Amino acid sequence: MATKTAAAAKKSTVIGVKVRFELITKDKLRRVVFGLEKDTEGNVVMWKIDFELFERDKKGDPWDEAIIVLHVELEKALNAKAEKALKGLTAGQSAHALGPASDDAKAAKDGEIDEDEAKETVANTLRQK
Repeated sequence: MATKTAAAAKKSTVIGVKVRFELITKDKLRRVVFGLEKDTEGNVVMWKIDFELFERDKKGDPWDEAIIVLHVELEKALNAKAEKALKGLTAGQSAHALGPASDDAKAAKDGEIDEDEAKETVANTLRQK
């Protein structure tokens, strides 16, 4: 009598992923924590960016609490770019996060622009090359 060994089907499914990138300007006065989070509900994939901006007057000063924190839900069109960014932000994406995205986040905090506009600028970080 022959025995059969059945191989178990092996399949893995990523349900959620979370990664954080810490970016610091060359003058060391501005720091951004750019977090990407992937979550799934059934077959629906959702991506979020957690954006934290820190600033200080002198590079020797300690970092205080973030001056603004934005939670950005990404549109489905950015899913592929978010997936690619899990491996690391490009130089253009890092520059955008430290520059225009940070500037708009700060402007939203100061009431100069709407928070939704700042969130859009943060999301556009992933569109950079």
